[in-house]
Amino acid sequence: MVATPQGKLAQYLYGVEYAPRDLRLALVEASQDKLGSLVDHVLLYCYHYDPRTGKYGAMVTRILQIAGVITILVLGGGLFLMLKLEPKHHESAKGTRGGRA
Repeated sequence: MVATPQGKLAQYLYGVEYAPRDLRLALVEASQDKLGSLVDHVLLYCYHYDPRTGKYGAMVTRILQIAGVITILVLGGGLFLMLKLEPKHHESAKGTRGGRA
């Protein structure tokens, strides 16, 4: 059993041997963000505790949300860079054409 600092039961892990990831995430979650690294908190965002199985499982919807945000940021950043660099190329090309004519 994993308890919060106030003594409230947070989770019950079944069995006598626990997966290290499950125990670590249970302790981080029960500590109310006082333990754990940034990676642990990101994992807690993507994984949730299933009381039926007594284990943490991936929440596919949250993982897809994070992947979608990263995709939009990468595409938006690439588009911004392409638009930012494109006018400079056209301006230099116009300047050379104007000088030859």
